[in-house]
Amino acid sequence: MAPQAPLRGSRILLAGLIGTGLGASLAVMLHAVVTHTPVEVSPRTFALFFAIFCGFGAFAGLTLETVRQLQLSNPDPAYHPRSLRSRSRRDRS
Repeated sequence: MAPQAPLRGSRILLAGLIGTGLGASLAVMLHAVVTHTPVEVSPRTFALFFAIFCGFGAFAGLTLETVRQLQLSNPDPAYHPRSLRSRSRRDRS
């Protein structure tokens, strides 16, 4: 069995930071939408929504990058599907 490539922690953390940023931008956008409606929401609720969106964004980023790296390092060919281009070229021949 071939040795597996180690996980790159810096790329995983970067993906988590990008996910956090996306979650924060979504929370800010929702805050802008809610503040322009007649509904009254407490600042504590906004802070909680912000923390939840940032946390889930970070979790999604960390998870996606970790799974991507694990799939690349897996020696099983089932984890390495060919692209659609190579399939269509192969089917034409």
